[in-house]
Amino acid sequence: MTSARYRRASSQDDRIAIADGLHADQSVKRIAASIGKSFQSVYREIERNSKPDGRYNPWWAHNQALLRRRRPKEEKIRAGEPLRTFVREKLTEKWSPQQISRQLAREHAHDT
Repeated sequence: MTSARYRRASSQDDRIAIADGLHADQSVKRIAASIGKSFQSVYREIERNSKPDGRYNPWWAHNQALLRRRRPKEEKIRAGEPLRTFVREKLTEKWSPQQISRQLAREHAHDT
């Protein structure tokens, strides 16, 4: 199931339709109606993701949007040495990942 955030974001197909509409000299409102987006969203898309020379290229735009996307937080196992050591020790002792997970939940119930 797709989250609301991703339905709102422009897809590669949306960007191609925007570029085709601009190339055909269609109004932004008409382009927006054809792809089911608000005209404000299409204006923002064009403004944010046009090339430095002002031209709108769908592949450039998609790449720029991907580069600006938020990256996930660093994994806790990589960030915390005590956690990494604990997990390594238990794996060495042949504990299963489920056993390790349950033990961590018991010992650190207060620490999300």
